[in-house]
Order: sequence, then C-alpha cells, then structure tokens
Amino acid sequence: MTRALSALALVLVLIGCAEKPTPYQPKADRTGYSQQQLDAQTWRVQFAGNIDTPRETVENYLLYRSAEIMLFGGYEKFVMLEKDIERNVEYWDTGYYPHFGYGLRRGRHHGLRYYGPAYYSPLVSYSGTATIRIYSGGPPPNNAPVYDAQEIVQQLRPTIVLPQAGSE
Repeated sequence: MTRALSALALVLVLIGCAEKPTPYQPKADRTGYSQQQLDAQTWRVQFAGNIDTPRETVENYLLYRSAEIMLFGGYEKFVMLEKDIERNVEYWDTGYYPHFGYGLRRGRHHGLRYYGPAYYSPLVSYSGTATIRIYSGGPPPNNAPVYDAQEIVQQLRPTIVLPQAGSE
C-alpha cells in the first residue's frame, strides 16, 4: 500500500512538473538549436530537446535547421556527412517515502518518520548532431544522402513549433 501511494505521489509530482516539448528556437538553457561553421562549405548543427521532446522531433528539427542554413547561404542542396542522435538519461531522486504512524521503538515514542530506499525515476531526453556540407554535384562523399533544402523546409514546416511570444 505504501509503495502504491509513493508511486501515485511520484506521478502527481511529474505531472505538475511537466513541460512542453522544446520549441524550434536558438539554444537556451541547454535546449534548442546551434550551429558552427567548420570551413567554407561545412557546418556542425546541433539540436537538444527536453524530456518532453520526442526523438523524431529532435531528428526533424536537426534536418530543418540544416536546410535553413543552406537556404540562408543561397545553396540548394546539401549532404549529411554524419548524424548522431544521442539518448540522454538522468535519474530523478524521489527520496524516501513517508511512513505514518505512532508507536514505540527502542523505548522511544515516534510520530511521522521516513524510512526505506530512495526511488529513482529515469528522465530521458534526446540530442542530435549532424555535419553537413554544400552539395555541388557528382557522387556524394561516402554515399551520404543528398537533400534538397527547399523541399525539406516545405515538408517539415508544418511540424515546426516556434516558441510562443513572451514565453522566454
């Protein structure tokens, strides 16, 4: 019974702490996108989501940002030389669970006391990194996929969630 109550309390705490998935935004507080130009034709692009951002969203935002970089630079096509989606797990310590009751223990009167092992809940988030390069024709390096930046933006734009005004 005590474990069931502890589990229920944990669920209520997690519901109360629930966030919205990370919107498509520049990196702030460990989540969002960032990029670094490595040379005249190559960029490293990153997107990190919070615990409410699904892996698929992280992958889509990473691809979308890559396409935006190409379009902003005036390029039509790009290759993704490398892509890595990382599953990050942190554990939240829920602490000891309470035991309510009165009684004698070693001759002393006890009221509310805490005992038992701490419970740890896994919190999973995803982050992605890609290395992209301008595609200028010919066979792509290492058979890397070739993407049309305009097509990617058109396909993914309906799934992109921007931050709400005033939510920062």
